[in-house]
Order: sequence, then structure tokens, then C-alpha cells
Amino acid sequence: MADNSAPRPGLWRRFFNALTTLRVFTVNLIFVVLVLAVLATWFGSTETISVPPNAALVLNPSGSIVEARADQNPLQSLLLGAGQEQEVELQSLLQAIRHAATDTNIKMILLDLDELDWAASAHVQRLGEALQEFRETGKRVVAYGHYYTQPSYHLASFADALYMHPMGQLVLQGFGGFNFYFKDLLDKLGINIHVFRVGSYKSAVEPFLRNDMSTESRMASEALYQNLWQHLIADIAANRQIDSAQVQKYADDLAGAIAASQGDMARAALEYHFVDELLTSDQANVRIADEVGMADDGEINGIGYQDYLVAADVQNYGGEAPAGSAKIAVIVAQGMIVSSAQTGQRNVVAAEQTIELIRRARYNPDIKGVVLRVDSPGGSQFASELIRQELELVQLMGKPVVASFGATAASGGYWIAATADAIVSEPTTLTGSIGIYSIAPTFENSLEQVGVHTDGVGTTEMTLGMSPFTGVNPPMARVLQSQVEHGYKQFINLVARGRDMPVSEVEPIAEGRVWSGDVAHELGLVDELGGLQVALRRAAELAELETWSSVRLAPPQDTRSLILSQLLAPQSAVQGLGGSLFSDMARQARQVLAALSRLDDPLNIYTLCASCLTERY
Repeated sequence: MADNSAPRPGLWRRFFNALTTLRVFTVNLIFVVLVLAVLATWFGSTETISVPPNAALVLNPSGSIVEARADQNPLQSLLLGAGQEQEVELQSLLQAIRHAATDTNIKMILLDLDELDWAASAHVQRLGEALQEFRETGKRVVAYGHYYTQPSYHLASFADALYMHPMGQLVLQGFGGFNFYFKDLLDKLGINIHVFRVGSYKSAVEPFLRNDMSTESRMASEALYQNLWQHLIADIAANRQIDSAQVQKYADDLAGAIAASQGDMARAALEYHFVDELLTSDQANVRIADEVGMADDGEINGIGYQDYLVAADVQNYGGEAPAGSAKIAVIVAQGMIVSSAQTGQRNVVAAEQTIELIRRARYNPDIKGVVLRVDSPGGSQFASELIRQELELVQLMGKPVVASFGATAASGGYWIAATADAIVSEPTTLTGSIGIYSIAPTFENSLEQVGVHTDGVGTTEMTLGMSPFTGVNPPMARVLQSQVEHGYKQFINLVARGRDMPVSEVEPIAEGRVWSGDVAHELGLVDELGGLQVALRRAAELAELETWSSVRLAPPQDTRSLILSQLLAPQSAVQGLGGSLFSDMARQARQVLAALSRLDDPLNIYTLCASCLTERY
């Protein structure tokens, strides 16, 4: 009798099915165990976090300061050891500082910045402004570090007293950097790079066409970095009450400064008045304890900013908006702009996800306005336009849209904000870069070098117009160049309409040129200088609101990831005070590969500021 049952899977298929089942079972088992551990911790302890009296608020950010923490896969990190960089949200630090200014339990702020890896100048200046407001209440800010990087010292300079370890160091390396250029390599490999662009300063494609910077790119970059550097020098000179020339001299001739102090870098920083005293960790603890006392565990009487936010129940994202039924929604657009986020991608502005958030604000009757907080170097032109169109629909419903620029709002980052009712920028925001390009690598010459040839037929000139294996024929090249030129005109017209400027005034300041926020303000690309609070107030004014509160709209996180993230995240605590060449090369390579992996525009047309890319993107 015939057997009509389905054929039994082969040996290898059964093996891999069993392996998959075992993997899923193991992952779920680990998750259940971790959840039980969390529940046991929650229900087994009745201890609550409270703010001790006469205490120091310890600002000890670990990792990079960002607008919004990127989604993480904590289980993947646990199982595969794929550790992800720690991130600290700018607004959480600002909230802690502003709330502490009026908290009678907080006597001072202690800046412990040894674990601060990176912070943009725009973020540091906003934190510095908050620290200055805190000091105006009569409370003190003290900074101590074993050593200082440029970002950490910039922030520490806002303190009343600044201490460093006797074996510490301070390096002000300035702003700038280098790109990798691949023309010779691509020529040797026989790879053709077809580029279509508009904008003399749109330098994102130069690494594929040249072995060095173009004159235009060099000029624009030098002007931009000098502007950022002068902002930094001015801040340090004003905060430390020293002459700007002294700061410049230390940075230009660090070797001479160290030689004058017999090789003692800490002593050099002291003699240049960058620090007030050189103290060991114990000495610094005693000095600070003289003001706030010691806790029972022998540490200074203080509370970490994360615990403080929980204890003080600080939840308002805006930080100072009064309570009310009317709300201003804050939507963060951080990272490269893509059509949709792929599994495992971090720090991207996915059009699908962002549009969903904008629609929530659009249809929520309690939300009367939207602030789009931008920290993006751009990306897909098509995705950028989809986001901008959705924001325009919010405006058509009578709800104002205000763009707030963080560290970077260039190319596509500027495109999505171009027609907002108002644009508020930090003085050192990297913005503008109004330009566009398309790039297509082809490998026909590479194949010929190894004896592989292509040939074929088509019904039209477009049939074989562009292929990685045949190249780009002249008709297709004309099509792509026309598309790019049309996209550039769209960009120019959007800026002209949104900023109420004649096209003739926009064209000279476009061309892919990157500007700092204060220069962009002078040029009319930005309406006002300031941070998120200024943007929130502007949105409230445009919405004619007297009482309002702010609320951040963010994509939901699944329960499992949320629990695992909280369980595996480093615990905040008040503790005692206390790159290699290959890692730099690896970081640069990761940055290039990550950027390339996020180029997903369906028309292969991009508005991306390459010089604005950082390892965060």
C-alpha cells in the first residue's frame, strides 16, 4: 500500500531544525530566569531611593552624550558579547541640573567626567548654560578628573573649582580630522565609480574620485572647524578667566608647555591656569566632604544623577514647562536617514517609524504643536521628503512645527526641517550642506581583469543602462544627472519657501556648504539660536498656549528588551573619585562601512553630509 504521508526531512534538515529548537528554548529559558531575578529583586526589597540632605549631585555620564539612546539588543550583547557603546541622553542631564537648582537637599554639583567618551560642542554648551544657571542660585559646581579630554574639559571648565590628579593630563587637540581616499585602490581593482552631483562643496563623493581633498572642500572645512574652535576657546577663556591667546598657545605648543614643566603634563595644565589644584582622589574626596559631609559607607554624601531623577520624580521631557492639558510633542530624529530600519541597525532615522510618530502627534487632540529635535547628517533624499511631507500635514491641521537642531542637522537633516514654522539651532550645530548626489559603483573592468566578460541585448537603451557588471551607458548617465539636478532644485525651492527667501539668495549659500549654527543664523537658514527649551517656547507661542507641558514621542520597546536592558545596564552609584592606533583605524573602518550599509534610497539619490558623520552615526 502506498504511503501518502509527507516525506521525512533529510538528516541535515532534521539536525538544523533540532538546533533551532534548542536555541529558541535556551534563549527563552535565559529570559525567564532573568525576569524571575528581576521580580525577586523588585518584590524582595522595600528600599526606596531618596535624596540625602545637604548632598552633592554627581554628574558622572558614562559613554557618549546623545539626543536619544539608540535601540539595543541586550540579549544579543549578553550571548554574543557584542557590547554596545553606552549612551547618555542630554535631556536627562539637563533635567537633573535644572531640578537640583531649586532642590534644598542639593548643595552642590560634582562633575566626575572620567567615563565621558564623547560629547558634541553643542551638547557641552547647553550643559554649560544649565550649570551657569545652577551657579546663579548660589550653589557651587566642582569638577575632578584623573585626566581630561577636550570634550570633558570643555564641560569641566564651567565649574567654580576644577581639580585634576597630580599624574593627570589635559590635551586640547582642536577640531578636524582626515578622510580615507580610495581612487588609486579603486583604479587598481578596476572598479568604476559613477558620480552624479550638484554642489561645489558636496564632498561626500570625493573619497571615491580623488586621493586628496579638493580646494573647495578644504576651504569650507577649515572655515567650519575654525569657527567651532573659536567657540571652544572663548568658552574656556571666559570660564577660567584667562586670555584666549593663552588657550591657543597651550594647544599650539603643548610640547613646549610640557618641556617647561620638566615633562609634567599635570603641572603644565596648572601653570597655564587650566586647573585650580592637583589633588589625589582621597584629597579631592576630603575637600568635597568639607562641604557636603560623608555618608555612612565612607563615600561623599551624594547621589548619582540617574538615581536623582528617580528620587525626585523628574519626568517632564521639556524640563521646565508647566503642567497643563495642552501638550507640545518632542520627536527626536537622530542618525542617518533611511527608508526603513533593518534588524540590528542603530542610530538611524527610519522614515516609516518617524512618520508613525508624527501621525500620532497629528491626530492627538491634546497635542497642539510639534518640536522636531534633529541630530542627523542626512541620508536618503526620498526618506527625507516623506518625513518632511508628514510634518507639513501637521502644519496644515493648524499645529505649528518647530525644528530644534542639536549637534548636526545637515543635508537630509536640514531637508526634513526646511519648511518648519521656525528653526532653532545651537551656535555650534553643523548645518546646511544643501546639496545632493548619486553614486553607483560598477565592476566591468574588475571582471575583465580576471577574464570575465559581459554581453547582451535589450529592447531599449535603458534595458542595459546600468548594472554592476556592465557599467552605466551615456543615456542612463544623462537620466541620473537630470534626476540629481531636479532633486537639487527641489531642495533649493524648499529652503526658499520654508525660510521665506528668494531662490537667488539661497543658491550662493547652498552648493553643499556646511555652516555652523551661528553663521547659518546670519545667513537666514536658522531663525533663532538656542536649545530645546527655546524651541519648545517658540512652539507654544505659535500655538498661542499659555499653559502647556511637553511630552516625548518615541517608538515602543518590547517588554522583553526593556526588562533585559534594565537588568543588564550598568548601575549608577556614587563612588570614590577616581586610543590606540589600531582601535582608531578599526573605528574609522566601522564608520565607513556602517555609513555605506545605510544607503537605501530607492532612487539611489542622497543628501548626506559626509564631513558631519561621526562614529555615532
